[in-house]
Amino acid sequence: MDGIAITDQSRKALSRTAVYFCVDAKFYPFALFVADQIATKYPQRSFDLCLISAEPLPEHPLMTRHDIRRIQIDARAWGARLPADERISFAAYLRIMAPALLAQDYDRMLYLDADVFYQRGDLNRLLSLNLGGRAVGAVRDMVQLRKPDRVPEDFRPFDLPFGKYFNSGVLLIDVQAWMAQQITEKALDFAAQNALKLMAHDQTALNVTLRDNWAELSLVWNYEYSHQTMYFMGFFDVCFVHFIGRRKPFNHRYGGFSRRFTEEYRVFFEKHMPQMGAVAQNGLEVDKHKRKHIYALLFHLVNFARFLPNDDRFASDWDVKL
Repeated sequence: MDGIAITDQSRKALSRTAVYFCVDAKFYPFALFVADQIATKYPQRSFDLCLISAEPLPEHPLMTRHDIRRIQIDARAWGARLPADERISFAAYLRIMAPALLAQDYDRMLYLDADVFYQRGDLNRLLSLNLGGRAVGAVRDMVQLRKPDRVPEDFRPFDLPFGKYFNSGVLLIDVQAWMAQQITEKALDFAAQNALKLMAHDQTALNVTLRDNWAELSLVWNYEYSHQTMYFMGFFDVCFVHFIGRRKPFNHRYGGFSRRFTEEYRVFFEKHMPQMGAVAQNGLEVDKHKRKHIYALLFHLVNFARFLPNDDRFASDWDVKL
């Protein structure tokens, strides 16, 4: 595609499938954390692990140990055309560019945000899942997990009616279908032409481009964790936990992340990146955050009848709704 090119890479592709992250220097350590989780907890993997960036990333021994493919993209021609801010950087759009750039290397690609936490799941099987000819498999966003018939707010500036709406933090991509439908070109052009109207940046652009033309996966593949869902998670055998919003277990004082999350971050960063200092929060700290927990519990009480029916919507991890 015009204005986008691979300028550097650590190695060639070794598989026809890949799990990839798109990051800048700020989120690189957390993407490396997830890549390490996958490489350690899922040693039977038959796919490439890729870290993609628009800038040079620091060297780290884990990149070599896990044979992570590092790819640098030059997309400066798009830098001034695509909206970004402190929270959602330009790196977010690399997830849209990557399938087109790597179409000769991979048949299937799984994109993961750097604030995802891998718990379990057969990722080899996920990468071969039948998407019924759709270019993307994804999980509905929180706005429709509680209210399935809700028109997304970021559809309204474009006068679009209801459509299923997904979260772009986990994307299962059929590369051949993606290329045939020219998703990269359409989504980037839409984002550039409507920069001032994009409420969720890349997510808005992808949802408008793929409106009602994507395969819906079970929420276990992208469980959006926040004060609105944290106590519901016990009802679901979650594969990927996605820490949405500004609060993460690795920043801000919140008390909304249990020790089973924060301890894994603490151990990783103390061992592999001690120069970053104390990164992880210290568990739930209920005594310090009682009001927040009370508020969260009340929210769950009010919304349980809306959210928990999601447990009945999918028969298994491999159930797909077209």
